[in-house]
Order: sequence, then C-alpha cells, then structure tokens
Amino acid sequence: MNTSAVMLSNARHYEAVSRAHDAILRVQQGLNDGLSGELLSLDLQDCLSALGEVTGQITNQEVLSNIFSKFCIGK
Repeated sequence: MNTSAVMLSNARHYEAVSRAHDAILRVQQGLNDGLSGELLSLDLQDCLSALGEVTGQITNQEVLSNIFSKFCIGK
C-alpha cells in the first residue's frame, strides 16, 4: 500500500474515501472467496458512488460495464 500523504480537508470527503476503501477491501475479499460477479458488482458500485461524492461525478454503469467487459465472469 502506498503511504503517500493525501490530505482531505473536508470531513464529508474523508468519510466518502473511507467508504470507498472499505468497499474495495470487500471486493478483494470477495475475489479471494470466489464470489460471483453480481455480488462483487454491488461493492464496486458502493465504491464508485462514494468516490463520485468526492469528484462530483457518478458514472457507475459506464465503469462497471467497462470492468466486466474485460473479465470473463461465470454466466
């Protein structure tokens, strides 16, 4: 993990980034546990939504479509 210092001066942004981090950790654990793409996508969507709060943009469907178009997930 990169420990470079990043300062978030807005408490709302800090909370959003923390939620995004937690969601990514859930995705990593889900991948290790062999969860289905449908379940993983829920946590990915949570992450994207939290990051969208910081950036002002939420493009969940576009990013998820791009991610899943590049990976073969059991159907």
